[in-house]
Amino acid sequence: MTPAQLSLGGLALAFAVLVFTLLRWWRGGHQMPSAAAIAGGLLIGLLGALCAGGLLGWLARRLVTSVTNPLGNKVSGKGSSWLLPAAAPSGMTAGGGVATTLLLVAVLLAWRCCDNQLRRQLGAGAIVGSAAGVIGGVSGLAALTLIPAVNHLGDSILTALPFK
Repeated sequence: MTPAQLSLGGLALAFAVLVFTLLRWWRGGHQMPSAAAIAGGLLIGLLGALCAGGLLGWLARRLVTSVTNPLGNKVSGKGSSWLLPAAAPSGMTAGGGVATTLLLVAVLLAWRCCDNQLRRQLGAGAIVGSAAGVIGGVSGLAALTLIPAVNHLGDSILTALPFK
């Protein structure tokens, strides 16, 4: 799979969405369910972008290349199509993929149980997380800190299963 790259316009759009979402959360009394929705969206978007393959990785990359970049470039202007450095492989193992899939299921269940405001915050977090996941520096930091924890969690789940 060819790596997706975020443009400057896409970065500006993702940053604007994050700032707008956080400002609305802060002005709304900064309640814990809203913070959890934003953080959950950011996490699943970031992990989806760091997946080496599969449907979740494809969807995160498609979101960046088909929605975030073109819309951000259109809003930001003519010179905003310059691409940021691509992300290197994150080192997510099969266990990490299992943990990411289970997290996606939890996020989808939360989506079904939430009101429209929490759904918007969850979606905004996922958009920003997927955009951040294809930036070289962010994916490198996540590969050093987040991916080992996700891989360990997934490997623990796989070893707990009775069949191999």
